[in-house]
Order: sequence, then structure tokens, then C-alpha cells
Amino acid sequence: MFHTDSVFTGISALALKTNAPTILKQEALASAAKSSSKPKPKPGYSRTFGSDELVPFEKAILANTSAVREWDSNGTVFGYNPSIPGHTAGEFGHNDFYSVIIAAAHQNKDING
Repeated sequence: MFHTDSVFTGISALALKTNAPTILKQEALASAAKSSSKPKPKPGYSRTFGSDELVPFEKAILANTSAVREWDSNGTVFGYNPSIPGHTAGEFGHNDFYSVIIAAAHQNKDING
């Protein structure tokens, strides 16, 4: 739930053209690996939210992290689930690391979803 929420939060920030995520995504796309067909995994490259262009992975990580942090709507309820004892609000966490995991998954053609 936390991962899904952070990804949709990031996509929302980009869709509403918030400043930092938009600038960082544009910068990443300016250095995209040019391809004549749908990009296939390429070592050192990843994608930004809402694009299938391959960009240097560090630029994708920065743009995506900025996007998910723009709203940062769930950073203080990490793990909250009222149906599981002990998973209560007030735990602390941030969604910064998901962009790194997504970029790593983009390095492997056998990982999807």
C-alpha cells in the first residue's frame, strides 16, 4: 500500500506540473538514450514516471524521488494498517528509496510489474 501510494503521489505531482519534479524530469529526458523503437532495458538507464524513454538511472532516481516527496502525504504513517495489531499511525518513514528499487528493476528485462 505504501509503495502504491508513493508512486501515485509522484505521478500526481508530475501531472499537476509541480516545479522541482517537472524540472528534474525535463532534465532527465533531455539526456534520454535515443531509440527508434520501444526501449529495452539498458545497463545504467531507467525511466521516469510517465515516460518510457530511457534516461541515465541517476537522473531517473532524482526526478522520481523529487516527485514522490513533493506531496509527501504518507511519510509519518509508515506501516499503518488498522486490521494488523501493532501497525499504528505515528511510525516514521519516507518513500525516497522506491525510486532506487524501480531503477534497479529497469536494469533487468526479467522483472516486470
